[in-house]
Parts: sequence; C-alpha cells; structure tokens
Amino acid sequence: MRLHLSLKKIVALAAFTGVAMLPATQVAAQKVDFSGKRILVTVPFAPGGGSDVYIRALQPFLEKHLPGKPTIIVLNVPGSRSIPGANRFQDRAVPDGTHAIVVSATTVGSFVFSRSKVKFDLDKWEPVLLSPQGAVVYTTPAFGISGPQDLAKLKGKSLVFGGQSASSSESRIIMSLELLGLKPKYVWGMNRGPVRLAFERNELNINYDSMPGYLGAASNLVKAGKAVPLYTMGITNNKGVLVRDPNMPNLPHFGEAYESMYGKKPSGPGYDAWQSTNKMMTMLNKGIFLPAGTPKPVLKAWRTAIANVLKDPDFEKEAGKIIEGYPQFVGEEATPIVKDATSFKPEAWAWLKNYFKSQHNVTIE
Repeated sequence: MRLHLSLKKIVALAAFTGVAMLPATQVAAQKVDFSGKRILVTVPFAPGGGSDVYIRALQPFLEKHLPGKPTIIVLNVPGSRSIPGANRFQDRAVPDGTHAIVVSATTVGSFVFSRSKVKFDLDKWEPVLLSPQGAVVYTTPAFGISGPQDLAKLKGKSLVFGGQSASSSESRIIMSLELLGLKPKYVWGMNRGPVRLAFERNELNINYDSMPGYLGAASNLVKAGKAVPLYTMGITNNKGVLVRDPNMPNLPHFGEAYESMYGKKPSGPGYDAWQSTNKMMTMLNKGIFLPAGTPKPVLKAWRTAIANVLKDPDFEKEAGKIIEGYPQFVGEEATPIVKDATSFKPEAWAWLKNYFKSQHNVTIE
C-alpha cells in the first residue's frame, strides 16, 4: 500500500513521534501526485465576483490536468479589499501544492498601498498563472469629440469621473488622466454598474470600463452614439513593452494617446509610476499563486497543468471567454511582471505618494 501524506501531516507526525522531519527538498523529490487529495483554492472575495467566476471556470480543467486528478475546493473568504482572505492564506497555506489563492488587482493594490493592514507577502508567493484584463476610457460626444484624435479637446473642460476610490482599480485610470493634463472632478464611493448608469444620465462625462464591461454594456453606448472611446490601458508584452489591447487593436493605448497630444513619448517619474500601477491593475488583474516555499517539482506540476488547460480545446470552447483573448503568462514568464507591479522606482514612488496626497487626500505607505 502506498501512503500519501501532505506536508502538514508530515510535520504533525514528526512532532508527535519526535522523529526529525525530512528536508523539504527530499520530500519534494518524490513524484508529484495529487490522487485522492483535495486542493483548497482561496478566493478572497464573496461568491459571484470576478475572481470567483475566474477560478470556477478553471476548476474542472485543473482537476482534469493536475497529476492524479484531485478535487478542487473553492473557499470564499470575503473582506475589506481582499486583505482578510489573503492574510488567512499567508497564515495557513501549506507549500505542498494543495493550497492556492486567486489574486486580483485589488489584492495587489492592497499589498502595495495598505501595508499596515497587510500580513501577507504577495511578492514571495509563487505565480502559476497571470491573466491580464484591460480597460477602455471613454467620454461623451457632447464635447464635440468623435474619436481619440480629438482627445486634446478635453483639456480645460469640466470633466466629472466616478469610481470606488482613488487607490482602487481606478488608480491606473485617474493617473493617466493626470498625466494627460485632464483635471476631472472626482466622485468616489460608486461601483462600476452605478457609475455607468450615471454616465448614461449625463451626471458623469468621462468614464472607463474593464474590457468585459466595455465589450458588453458600454459598447452599446458607443453604437448608440452616446459614448466615444478614447484609449485603452494597453498591455505589456513578454518583452516588457506596452502594446495595444488585443481586444481593441484599432484604439491607441495610453502611451500613444499621450504622444498624440504632446508630440513625444511619455517619460519621467509620473509615467514610471503609471507603468507599475498599470501592471498591478491590468497585468495582475487575475492570477493563481502558490505559497512561498513550494518545492520546484510541485511548481512544475502546477505550471504544466495550467499550460495544458490553456491548450485544451474544451477549455477554449467552454470557458475561453474568461481570459478574453489576452496572452496568458505562466510560471517564470509571470515573475518579472509581479516584480515590476509590486516594486516602484524611488522617484516614481515619491511622485505617487505626492499625487495621492495632494490630489485626493489619500496617504499611501
């Protein structure tokens, strides 16, 4: 009879018997096999949200492609800006491949901007998969704008923008507006659905939607002549270069929008701060991570399974929309993106702190 023990059980057995525990590398040298095991995936949000939908779409395919075809259990741990769930994962996750967490832009933002409440080390967790999700900025045609070529006409206009908070996922958007020289009045405490309705009622006149929201409801506003798309946040390719969003290839990204207004490419600490924030909110919009210290064979098993999920024709047919046609970053491809999104150049960090404090009375640590 072959006995399968998780790392947590090995630790408990060693403590009970007084036998010295084998080094993790020696334990990890055994063949990775999750047969008969349950894998607990923490979602630090309530059921039904974007992160929950994301992992439940992947769930049956992970069960199919992980070695041993384990059962995956999704654990929802909702709480303020995903901090309670991420803290719980940091405290309880065992690095043997049976614990994983879904990370979102909100989780990354909390890690970077709310350090006093954060007890988790996201930058030390092991990335398995990163799934980008872009965004589109749009305005009303009432300003005489027919497309992105008219963006400069917004300078000096009385713009009104609504959202959840300055340091939430809106940060990548409002920083782009600041760098473009646009100065909206900000109305905070609103979720995306009510914001879009307020835009339709002309209570707000500049807005954005994540790509799924834009391709759904907001694109209908464009077709009806009630909204004009201006630019996307773009995505960073595997060479670290900002490129156009694959879902909107005919729309300029922010860098191109800036260049069209000012005749030069954006640069300086403000742009560096925006780039890191955009990677945080766009490139790390959704992802799956394993805890720090996960042995390399286990990491390889997970990353191979993810690669096979993405190649599975049934996944493309049944759940492909969950990744919206974006390039997916698996394993080591994700590592530099995580590093860039969770660390800022000193000058960029100083610019960011001053911007949030002076413009939004928000203190970041």
